[in-house]
Amino acid sequence: MIRYWVPLRRNVKFGELEREFTRQGQDINWFDEGKETLTQRVNQIQTGVHWAEEPLSRLAHLVTNVEIIDAQPDAASADEVSIRCRFIIYRNRVATETDILVGRREDTLRREDGQLRISSRKVVLDQNVLLAKNLTFFF
Repeated sequence: MIRYWVPLRRNVKFGELEREFTRQGQDINWFDEGKETLTQRVNQIQTGVHWAEEPLSRLAHLVTNVEIIDAQPDAASADEVSIRCRFIIYRNRVATETDILVGRREDTLRREDGQLRISSRKVVLDQNVLLAKNLTFFF
């Protein structure tokens, strides 16, 4: 099973921080998808006729402050690893569209066929209003 979740962020009053993010599986989110939907998304982009990616965007991902939060059963022979990191994504499209998105990721990796693979990813954007025209890339 895989889960890709990007909640919406809201401005809330002091003392109401539990309402800052939309809930997975219950509220509207930027993304709240499983393997089937993610596969469809990738297949659509790879057709070459995806309107939002014609021509293709130029992307750069900077990932930093990577921290291992937990490793089970232990770090030396982990079958599941929890990681968090910070990111900056730069995207340029056509002549004038430029987007910069900043945030953090919380990933769970599971060992499958001898390799660690992403089983879930939560992306938290450091903005509550999305200024980009679309989100046709993965964080």
